[in-house]
Amino acid sequence: MNETPTTDTVTVDALPGEFDQLPMRYGGAPIAPDEALGVARRIARVQKSHGRKGATVPDELPPADALLVPWACRLPPRLLAFVRAKADMEGVTVTDVVTQALQAYANSSPGAQVAYKAPRQR
Repeated sequence: MNETPTTDTVTVDALPGEFDQLPMRYGGAPIAPDEALGVARRIARVQKSHGRKGATVPDELPPADALLVPWACRLPPRLLAFVRAKADMEGVTVTDVVTQALQAYANSSPGAQVAYKAPRQR
């Protein structure tokens, strides 16, 4: 039977975060691949249940070198203006800046605050 499991029918094959929010572990290890996939599966199931077209439940994480996907978020317009100006000064794109920031966030311990070090002045 290819029935989608619910929280009532969770089996030992369920990944962490697949059916419930991951428990907080302040200062613990960064998110593991099985946790990322578990949460991705849970979010995809919610999207499918809300009728999102094209939403599929992943069997595995995308490869690290997968093509970029469009993603939208809301930012204060003033912050975005400053980010665009600084990225322009540095010769990078806002996508580069967001990717670097999110990579640092994902690689840090839960509950940690990501800090950036300024380069040495020449």
